[in-house]
Formats: sequence, structure tokens, C-alpha cells
Amino acid sequence: MKKTKQTFNDGDVIFREGGPSDTAYEIVSGTVEIAKMGDDGDVVLATLGSGEMFGEMGVLDQEKRNATAKAVGPVTVNAIDRKDFLAAVEGDPDTALDVIGNLAGKLRGADDKLASGGGTPTGDDAKPQHLMPQDSAGAAPAPAAGVGFWTRLLGLAALSGSERIKVRVAPFSGEGGDEHAKHVVRALERRKGIRVKGLKKPLKVQPGDPAKAVLAAARRVLADSKSDMLIWGDVPPPGLTLHLRFISFATWNEDPPGSFVLGTVLPLPVEFADPFADFLYAVSLAATVPKSEAKAAALARELPLALDGAGAALDDVPGDMTRRERGLARTCYANALTTVAIQRGEVSLYRRAVETYKECLGVLTEEETPLEWALIQKNLGSVLQSIAERSGDNEVLGEAADAFHAALKVLTRNDDPMDWAAVHNRLGEALFRLDFESGDIDMLKHALGAYQSALRVYTRADTPMRWAEVMNNFAQVTQVLGEELKNAEAIEKAADACRSALEVRTKAKNPVLWAATQNNLGSALFLLGKMTKNSDRLQGAAEAFDLASGVYRARGMNKMAAITEKNLGRVTQLLDQSQPKGVPRMRWEKDGPGDDS
Repeated sequence: MKKTKQTFNDGDVIFREGGPSDTAYEIVSGTVEIAKMGDDGDVVLATLGSGEMFGEMGVLDQEKRNATAKAVGPVTVNAIDRKDFLAAVEGDPDTALDVIGNLAGKLRGADDKLASGGGTPTGDDAKPQHLMPQDSAGAAPAPAAGVGFWTRLLGLAALSGSERIKVRVAPFSGEGGDEHAKHVVRALERRKGIRVKGLKKPLKVQPGDPAKAVLAAARRVLADSKSDMLIWGDVPPPGLTLHLRFISFATWNEDPPGSFVLGTVLPLPVEFADPFADFLYAVSLAATVPKSEAKAAALARELPLALDGAGAALDDVPGDMTRRERGLARTCYANALTTVAIQRGEVSLYRRAVETYKECLGVLTEEETPLEWALIQKNLGSVLQSIAERSGDNEVLGEAADAFHAALKVLTRNDDPMDWAAVHNRLGEALFRLDFESGDIDMLKHALGAYQSALRVYTRADTPMRWAEVMNNFAQVTQVLGEELKNAEAIEKAADACRSALEVRTKAKNPVLWAATQNNLGSALFLLGKMTKNSDRLQGAAEAFDLASGVYRARGMNKMAAITEKNLGRVTQLLDQSQPKGVPRMRWEKDGPGDDS
């Protein structure tokens, strides 16, 4: 189809709500924000990046634009005229499938955000929850004769491959590994949310290979096959169980509770059937990191349904499975349950996950299975922390800190660097929040030490987003500690840490995180300006607060905007008080009457 390249600067409106719908757009580079007017301001429906399309809905239905598209930072797009776009969709079934799959995800994502009051979710709840409906067999109903183009296009929706998770199963090591891998493929191949296929060659890894090498080999396979998830494993003696492992092509920028790591193992009986097939399906979904919004939508819809039938497997575990295998299976279930809790943001689901992790700790002990025990403690602490953030219960937060301390009895920087760093970061967050209630300055110092430990692993070069998160957290604690100790040097370090984080957390790619760090920078500069009576610091604080407020208001995050604007008001007031009284003299004015110098 014919495409015309167009460029836009930060803040430029590409099209406006209520305007004509005569062009579809494909993003070449940059970020585009789609927003709709709500009762409390703009509601951000989506933030799109390179390779994604927008504006196609109006082109298809010929109605006026139902949202505004705005450039976030510099943006280059391919503009596609309505006539050319429709010709391509009508003439190419693959193009039609991709368009309708993406369009369906956007529609449901917009409905969810508008129904929930708008705003861009962050942290644990930042996942879309929508999927195109399918019938019970997973196939689209046959279109009736003589239907129109729009109806035929919608009829293709259930076949859209853009939403389904593409799974590859590698031959297992151990006796009968090829046949066992085929059995796994058969157990998954009729599931609605995924497309599964067996690989002919085993994963090219050797026993004792470092984790980085295993992950790299797996992701090469996934890249070559354009897939999302690789399942592989072994058949340990005496050959009664399969030990499955899961490697996702995409990775998390953060470290969400319940995430599956390389060492996570799902044991299954060798000749498993339902409900273990349901269990495998649920775990496969939960272990996948979605690499697009459409796939995130598929996971959010399919995983809760799959999990409903998966729990029955834990009540029907064969007697020949070992105690450790029973504990590992229950841990996988707890991880999947935690993933659903994150998707829905429901405290009741988080509490169920806590109960399940505690059941796991009753089976897997520190002495017998130290690493698995430590990872359960890590996830337990993370889920307790999520509950405390929602309920404000500091007793629960203290319990989370205890779980993190327990995990660090086993995890080490040398053997488990990423998990070790993640636990230190979360421990720092817990201790920082506990300090607000207790006023214990030693707790602040411990939080600062936890963040410094995390920064021994997270680096700007290798893990930029995690590094920026810890730098932002480090800045918060250092600022509060500097204020408590009346130490301007500590607050200056906090401001420097914010500036460093803002080199990674950019407005174009991470607008809400960028605004949060701008707010922290404003707080540090305000304290410095107040402490040193430096108006330049105060002016910098005002600019940082104003920038943060602009992002929050644009996204309908009115509560955060109000807090930031209150801070801005305090800075403005202090700036007004620091200005000299009377009419200011200009630099070119005479110093006094008769002064001709």
C-alpha cells in the first residue's frame, strides 16, 4: 500500500478528537499517545511505539475521530490514505487479520480504562485486561453469504494470530525425551490462547552452562521462530516425572511478583492428562512475558480461565511424586495466581497467593531446597508488600521485610545476582515506608544500604530501567535522610541521582516514571533552596514540579497532579518571599543621580 512519511515534534497533535477520519498511520519511530476527553480530563487510552498502527478505526467505519493522537517526543509515521488502506485490507487476508486483532485489543483496552475512571496504571497493575472473544472451539464462526466488508472483517477476529501466544517445545533430555515433548505439544495444541509447535532439534546447552548462555541459546531459537515462549526440560531418573522449564523471549523491565525465572521447574507425571494439562496451560501463560499489547490482552483474558481448572491438579498429585516435586508444582500455581492478582489488582487474590506461598514453605524447607525456599520468600515478600501498599497495613509491610531478610540468608550476589539485587531493592522500599510511621532514622540508613547493594548488580549499561528505578528510590531516601540530618550535601546527592535517572526515564518512552522522578527532583531542589536560601535551586524545583504536573494532567492522573501542584505552590510562595522589595533596577540604569560612569 502507498505510504507517505510525516514527522512531528513533541506535543504536536497528529489528529484531534472529532476531526475527519481519512488517514491511518503506522509509527516508524517515536511514541504516540492516544487520549480521549473524560469527565476529569484526558484519559490516556494507549501509548504506542514503533511498528504499531493507529487511526485505522475511523478509516474503517468512516466516523469522526473518537480520540486525539499526540506525539510524545519526536515522531515519524507513515500516513496511509483511506482508499489505499481499504484496498490492502480487502485484498490481503493476513493484513486484515493483523488489523482486526490489534483493533480489538485497543477497543477493549479503551473500554477498561474508561470504565475504571481513566488514567494510566503503573507498577503492578499496568497490564491490559482484554481479549477478542472466541467460541468454545477457538475458531471463528463461518461468515454468512452476502455479508458486508465490515462484518466479514469482524468475523476474522477470532482467528487473529497477533493475540495468541506462540509456544515452541524443544525435545527433552533423558529417556524418551522426544516422545515426552510431543505429549506436551498435544496437551497444548487445542488451547485457545496459544499456538504450539514442537522443535526438531534440542536446545544447544550443556549441563553446567551459566544462566546467561542458556537464556541466550533459548532466545536465539525464539527469535528464529518468531515465538514468545520456549518449553524445554528433562526426564530425571527413575523416569516417572517430567521437569519443565519456561523461557520467555521478552523480559520484564521491572521484577514483578510471581515472575518465572530460569530455575523455576514445573514437575508433571510422564503420562499426564487433565487436570495436569490444564495446569500446564495455565503455567505456560503465566510464565510468558507479553511483547505486545495484543498478547498482553490475550494473557489477561485467558490466564484466569485457565487457572480455574488448574488448581484441581494439586489435589490429585500421584503418590510417586517426591515431596520436592509437590512443592515445586504448588510454587508454580502460586506464581500463576500472583500474576492474575497483579492483572486484576484485587487484594483478595493477593491474599490467596500469600496463603499458597506459605503452603509451599510448609513443603520446601531451607535445609533441603535452599534456592527454591529463598525464591518463595522473595515472592511472598513482594505479594505482602503489594497488599500493604493497598491497605496501608504496616504490620503486613513488616512481614514483607521479614520475608526479604529471609531470602537474603540464601541468595548471594555471586550465585544469584539478579534475584539478590531485586530483593535488596524491595527491602529498601519496605524499610523506607516503615520509617514514615516509626521515625526511625536507622531504618532509613538500612534502606539506603539496601539500594546501594542493588546498584552493585544493576547497571545503566546492562539493566537501564531497573538501574533507574533504584536510583530514583535511592534519591528519595537520601533526600529524607538529608532533611532529617540537616545535611545539604546528602540532598545534593539526591538531586544528582534524580538527574541520572532522568537520562534513562525519558518523557518520550516512560512519561509517568519520568514525571515521578521530576517530582522527586523538585522536592530535593526545594529543600536545597530552602536550606541554602538559593533562588536558583527554588527556580529549578518549580520547573521540575511544573513538568511533572503537565504529564499527570495530560493523563487524567488528577490526584498526582494536585499533589505536585501543591508542591509547586509552596515553591512559588517561597520564591515570591525571596524577591527584593520595590521596583527592581535594570543593569543599564545609573547607580545614582549624576553618575555618568
